[in-house]
Amino acid sequence: MLLEVKGLSVKYGKIEALKDVSLSVKEGELTTLLGANGAGKTTLLKTISGLLKPFAGEIVYLGRRLDTLPTDAVVRAGISHCPEGRKVFPRQTVYENLKIGAYTRRDGEVEKDIEDFFAKFPRLGERRNQRAGHLSGGEQQMLVICRALMSRPKLLLLDEPSMGLAPFVVREVFALIQEIHRQGVTILLVEQNAKMALKVADKGYILEVGRVVAEDSARNLLASETVRKSYLGG
Repeated sequence: MLLEVKGLSVKYGKIEALKDVSLSVKEGELTTLLGANGAGKTTLLKTISGLLKPFAGEIVYLGRRLDTLPTDAVVRAGISHCPEGRKVFPRQTVYENLKIGAYTRRDGEVEKDIEDFFAKFPRLGERRNQRAGHLSGGEQQMLVICRALMSRPKLLLLDEPSMGLAPFVVREVFALIQEIHRQGVTILLVEQNAKMALKVADKGYILEVGRVVAEDSARNLLASETVRKSYLGG
């Protein structure tokens, strides 16, 4: 098992945002987390990446306790977090944003990876020397995903990659997610667009008020009448 979350509880002050959450992600899987706003999905990703610390439970990655490590050590271990809200470094160029994503690497292929992304996404290549804050919403989302991939992660945490984007851009983003998955990167995806998420995922979990209330294959969740009524708009 690549990632195991065991009995995880996380608090913001006196508010318990996650309550005894357990889940697992196999290597090579695309797993999605579904749930309403405030269910604890973003909190879970932040805890896995070391931005938050649990008060109970543990996170095990490749057999190693992760929840005791600082965030930079989590990145070095092979986990990259792409946060919600298209958080580019707005005053840095597209090129500089990608270079920042590789800050933990000491190999000689960083420039090659940057050029590969520019070749794959010509719109980013055309804007390599442009400040990231001047990109469109879709271009910023592509940039932050590519920046997260610059650390060459084994596990990519994606938080709401389609939020606020036009439908045609959402399709581009999900095509990118599927391509990343085909290349062998394990993905844990938080996404409000439940139907799209389940169509590309292998497995899904549903969170409600900080607890896991359902777990199944993505196919079964997509076919579930309860899931359809609660999360897929009927």
